[in-house]
Amino acid sequence: MTIRAVILGLLGAVLLCACTFFNDMVMRGTFLVGNFLPITVYGTLILILLLVNPVLRLFGRRAALTGGELAVAVALVLFACYVPGRGLMHQYSTFLMLPHHYERTTPGWRGELAKVTPEQIRGHTGLVERVTSSFNDSPDSALALLHQHMPKDLPSGRAGTLSNNDVLVALNSLIESPEFSNAVAKGSFALPDHGEILRKKHAEGLEEGEGAILARAAVDVALEGVLTPRRPGVLEHVPPRMLADPSADETQDLDGFVNGLGEGDESIPLNSIPWRAWHRTNLFWVPLIASLCLGIVGLSLVIHRQWSTHERLPYPTVEFAMSLLPGKDSTKSSIFRKPLFWLGVGLVFSLYANNFLCVWWPRLFVRVQLRHNFYPLLEIVPIFRRSGFYIGSMFNPIVYFTVIGFAYFLASDSALSLGIAPYVYAVFCGILTDYGISANGAMLQPYIGSFHYAGGFTAMFLVLVYSGRHYYSSAFRRGIGLASGDEVEPFAVWGMRIFLLGMLAFVIQLTLVGLKWEIAVLYTLVLCIAFVVISRLLAEAGVFYLHTYFFPCAVLWGFFGAKALGPTQVLIMGMLSTVLMIDPREAFMPYVVSALQLVDRSKGKVGRAASFGYLALLLGLAAAIPATIYLQYRHGAIRAGDGWSRGSVPRFAFNASTKVRKTLLAQGDMPVVDQRPGWKRLAQGKPMTACVIGFLTMFAMVILFTVCRHRFAWWPLHPLMFLVLATWQSRVLAFSFLIGWLIKRTVTKYGGAKVYQRLKPFMVGIVAGETLAGIVAMAIGAIYYAVQGEPPKPFSIFR
Repeated sequence: MTIRAVILGLLGAVLLCACTFFNDMVMRGTFLVGNFLPITVYGTLILILLLVNPVLRLFGRRAALTGGELAVAVALVLFACYVPGRGLMHQYSTFLMLPHHYERTTPGWRGELAKVTPEQIRGHTGLVERVTSSFNDSPDSALALLHQHMPKDLPSGRAGTLSNNDVLVALNSLIESPEFSNAVAKGSFALPDHGEILRKKHAEGLEEGEGAILARAAVDVALEGVLTPRRPGVLEHVPPRMLADPSADETQDLDGFVNGLGEGDESIPLNSIPWRAWHRTNLFWVPLIASLCLGIVGLSLVIHRQWSTHERLPYPTVEFAMSLLPGKDSTKSSIFRKPLFWLGVGLVFSLYANNFLCVWWPRLFVRVQLRHNFYPLLEIVPIFRRSGFYIGSMFNPIVYFTVIGFAYFLASDSALSLGIAPYVYAVFCGILTDYGISANGAMLQPYIGSFHYAGGFTAMFLVLVYSGRHYYSSAFRRGIGLASGDEVEPFAVWGMRIFLLGMLAFVIQLTLVGLKWEIAVLYTLVLCIAFVVISRLLAEAGVFYLHTYFFPCAVLWGFFGAKALGPTQVLIMGMLSTVLMIDPREAFMPYVVSALQLVDRSKGKVGRAASFGYLALLLGLAAAIPATIYLQYRHGAIRAGDGWSRGSVPRFAFNASTKVRKTLLAQGDMPVVDQRPGWKRLAQGKPMTACVIGFLTMFAMVILFTVCRHRFAWWPLHPLMFLVLATWQSRVLAFSFLIGWLIKRTVTKYGGAKVYQRLKPFMVGIVAGETLAGIVAMAIGAIYYAVQGEPPKPFSIFR
């Protein structure tokens, strides 16, 4: 691991994180990252091998970059790939700011006024009796405080002389009293969640109207049962640190973010950006993300040797990179001397070059169609139309050569399973629809389909833990200082310690923001399950483009019920899921396991690479956050964004919490104050039966297929089909996986192993050709934008 390799990797990470949002959301080109086989990283590697290294070799053989150096540089950049795109920054700042915008524009998001209205009074005499009668509450209760501050001229003990209207006037006068709100802020009695938030904020200074809301929260507690509590606004339940703070100047902080501060294409100075609005929330989210990623790095170090050596997983994306890298003496890889490799590169690159030119000059070039229409087949099998999800990508698919190439190298059962999974699941969902059961639902909320994924992922996670139980238990024992009979690498021992430390810090930060520690631990466990299984799909089957379709907040909600968790806990978990894994096609852990394998295959030091990789991640965060916020204030989040990141993502968590709150209110299960500890909440849980059945169904299928695959050599399918099912990415790639499987099947059947081996360079070539075409198109688009000052015509491969 040389100094120049580390510097090259760190610079590449910073550059990628600083430029991605501009390319993806301003120029709207092919995503620089987009999946676990980022065109930017692997395309740049090919360009270095073809253009840079030959020039460096002119200055001596040692001047050229060796395979080990390039592996380290690529690995460090992979660590940072989580940051700039769909993994984090595409929705990070929009989620933290735009809820304030939607609060102003979305019906039902604003809360009720603080004053008590006649409609909120329950019964005819209960309110008067509660206010005028003697009370046995403790002196520091909300009711005692209310009695102490009620107007002195209000008759006491003579309820018959009072009316509800008299009390109503007195209460509203009290609510508007700063003296009463100050007393509430100093009180020790419990308030509703939104009241506790204002009580903590009181010392820093409340905004206009917040004092009355704080006072009303105390009134609701004191008069629970005789007064309908005020309905707070959607954002009133949010811990302040979890959102940006535009209160200092909403015109600049919020409106400037939404619409942009720049005029035309003119740039704006850095000091015109209202950074103050972001300080508080960044101080919460950045350490939280850093703690989670630290734990994930440690976990990746723990599982690395088990997967790479003991289970001998193929790591297809790493194998692709290794086939291109030069040897220690900087000589070219042998694959560059294979004619079939260049044939594959030439055919695919030429095809995309033609289609790229067709975008610019449609009258001079004829597009080569990569999309094929199979809609007539739906007339034969109409059940697909009843599946409940969009099937256009399945019956009007695009051919992706990278997927075909990877499928050729995969085990036949893996490629076939990935190819047929969405079609099988569509039939299954169609049958459910015939019985009146829908497998679809809303993001971040529990529904049958999401629990299908959750069940499959959980089963696979348990299978993985069982397979490596001896190694993992030895690593754990060594990590906490106990003796172990099995040999464990030092980096795995330190990895276990880092994992435990990082996750402990993560859980502590969740509790500080309001999540019960028992729920925080379960949330973290489900998060780890998702990340580990996604990484396994990449390492074992080369699934570089996928989604999970289940989230920790929805899983816990489905298993314990809305009443047990409560709307505030659901809201906090929903916000965490939005930032950390709303689109796990760029989750952090798969990049880490690929990077560690790449370094290990190149005879590098895995532990040291992990350390520098984590540094690359932190530098990437430091570059991406200000760059993204600057671009959004310059161009406006409405313009510099897409419908998903600016329109959908900022609403998901709040829609879920609102649903819980309305449901509990309608059922009469919504207490004014909920002080139940986490263990008591979980003990009172009532699972959603349909979701649990969906979970157990896929859980059982994964276990069954795993057992059959290990017991019967003829078993044709892999349990991973129950992990991908019919996500959007699965539906997009399925047809290409089937093509790759069919090619491999045909070659091995009629040509044998010898022909199969001979065709490998061609398959590597078509992957390299598609990657090279993507990076060249990106470069041309960037040059065009720099010269013309406007986005190029849209052309993308993966998006």
